Amino acid sequence: MNALSATVEMTIVVLFAAILVGPILGERFRVPGLLALIFLGMLFGPFGLGWLGRTDLVFDLGDIGILYLMFLAGLGFNLNAFNAGRASALGFGVLSFVFPFVLSMAVGLTWLEAGILGAALLGSMWASNTLVAYPDVKAAGLDQTRAVRDAMSGGVVADMLALLVLAVATTYTVVDTLEPDHGDLGTVPTLPLYLSIPLLVGFTLWLLPRIGRWFFVKVGHSRLQRVLFVLTAMAASATLAVVGGVAGIIGAFLAGIGLNRLVPNNSELMGRIDFVGSSVFIPAFLVSIGLRINPVALLDLRTILMGLVFLGLVIIGKGLAVLAATMFFRYSAAERGLIASLSIGQAASTLAVGQIGLELGLFDQRVVNASILTIVLAALLTSFGTQYFIRQMPSDPPTAIAIGGRVLVDVGNRASVLKPMIDLAGRIAHSDNGVEVPFAVAHHEDKAAARQRLTEAEEVSEASGYDTTGVLRLSRSYADGIIDLAEETDATLLVLAWHGPKVGLDEFFGSELDAVGAASTVPTVAAHLTVPWDRVIVVPGTGYSPWQTEDVHLTMDVAKRLTGGGRAPLPLLVIADDEESVQEHFDSHDSYELVQADRPGDVLLSLMGPNDLIVAPSYLLAQMPVHRRVRLAKPLAAQNLAIVAAPGRFAVMGTRPGAMERFLGQHS
Repeated sequence: MNALSATVEMTIVVLFAAILVGPILGERFRVPGLLALIFLGMLFGPFGLGWLGRTDLVFDLGDIGILYLMFLAGLGFNLNAFNAGRASALGFGVLSFVFPFVLSMAVGLTWLEAGILGAALLGSMWASNTLVAYPDVKAAGLDQTRAVRDAMSGGVVADMLALLVLAVATTYTVVDTLEPDHGDLGTVPTLPLYLSIPLLVGFTLWLLPRIGRWFFVKVGHSRLQRVLFVLTAMAASATLAVVGGVAGIIGAFLAGIGLNRLVPNNSELMGRIDFVGSSVFIPAFLVSIGLRINPVALLDLRTILMGLVFLGLVIIGKGLAVLAATMFFRYSAAERGLIASLSIGQAASTLAVGQIGLELGLFDQRVVNASILTIVLAALLTSFGTQYFIRQMPSDPPTAIAIGGRVLVDVGNRASVLKPMIDLAGRIAHSDNGVEVPFAVAHHEDKAAARQRLTEAEEVSEASGYDTTGVLRLSRSYADGIIDLAEETDATLLVLAWHGPKVGLDEFFGSELDAVGAASTVPTVAAHLTVPWDRVIVVPGTGYSPWQTEDVHLTMDVAKRLTGGGRAPLPLLVIADDEESVQEHFDSHDSYELVQADRPGDVLLSLMGPNDLIVAPSYLLAQMPVHRRVRLAKPLAAQNLAIVAAPGRFAVMGTRPGAMERFLGQHS
């Protein structure tokens, strides 16, 4: 190593060059980019060219990278998908952990003679998995199928159990190996494990989200402040974990889970957080792995044999887990193959656990080298296997898209007050960990006023704790501008400003709103909002045809989201003439009050207050006789209203005769 390579400047140049070139080489040679980064670490490290002379700097950046890696895993975890299929996800997750863990631990105790803690750590290495081939199934449009969801959620469960084993193993290792007068005494846990783990879980999953919500609303309105808060939370959780004798990566992962709802996956905030880690820290961790590997050691026969044994543990363990899960969840042959192919992928978690085991003296370098070889072989198998079983999967009908994924909210129209509009869209988006997108459609001569309105909307959104970026569309046609914008942004819901039930205003609805609703390919909510609401009243109506029933389901879904959405739960009042039809929309844990009435309209007028939000399907209003509209216009003029319609049905055919009369009541 020459004097130049020992400088910080040279180390940074080589490190950044490796981070830049690694993914490009990986794509060119059809191998995962992480393997290319590890290879470049070997090439430029002390066992290769020696150009990364300041290895301590790379190792420090790598330590931050491994925390970031696990933090992003928790932050990007799809909690809704996990909850939707939690039975099969938990079942398969436990099985996919148990089988490889038991097999690996047996090998660690007998063949490697690693001791109980080392064998447990070896078991956690191969019980975890990384969905290396996930981009392939996503590109094939199978990412919402049961097989892929169970593989993803089950993988997270297996990783969490593996991290729990890591926590126990590292805790007892630190306690046993460090003497009271040791120089690294600061790493000795100051709390027993039975106190430190509940404290860590309580801090990350209960206290941290509440602190984050308060900070986002009261203090941190800019994205820079929010990024710094999130990174501070990650570091604080990792520090708390270390103080309790638990691996810092566990604290970082739990912090990501705790802040998951505050940082939507598709938001600008998530993009910036991911950019900070993915551009430098995480690649630096992978390069640091390569620094510790002697390329000659990979050619050692015992290392090769060990790598093949590890690969066998993964294939047999994950395969047995899939077969056992099939007995309970009835997977088809194609589903079994796809789940197994996805589950054998190994990367991030395996490298993290292996590196920690090496640093704690539970493994020798040969185990880490063999792990790298196993990861390479597993990456090839999972890639080819996934591609094969993708072709075997049947073509399923398209699944419903969560309406809160990307909510476009109209703020250019001054028909409704900004804050309630932002809050309505934000609550719907938050329930799906999605994003709200304020937009304005304006003529060219009105561009300045529309931009000002968008700026005001962004400020209101930031003050409410949401992360938004406004979009301005210049168009001569309000309807065409919105429809084009919805298509371009892959919107999942349109929230349009509405003047309310003013008779004589283009036949109760504006003709432009009708045009948007009729052409929209996503559900539409037309909102007339004047003040914040403290209660939601839903009048679902009764569906007599399939499309009306669908609109009723959608209306109840929207109403339930508006009572929560990450805020303090609001009371929900349901006014309907059929109790049985209402109950099918709620789970046992849902809280609501039901008022059963033969004339829901009469009851609504008598019960509604100035701070209520009334939600109803649009078909109840679309075919309402004019004299009924006249009678409702005055009492509802200053009321918060939201009407809901499925795609293309904002102004549709009327209902079955007598439906409106039962809704409004028979009186003049």
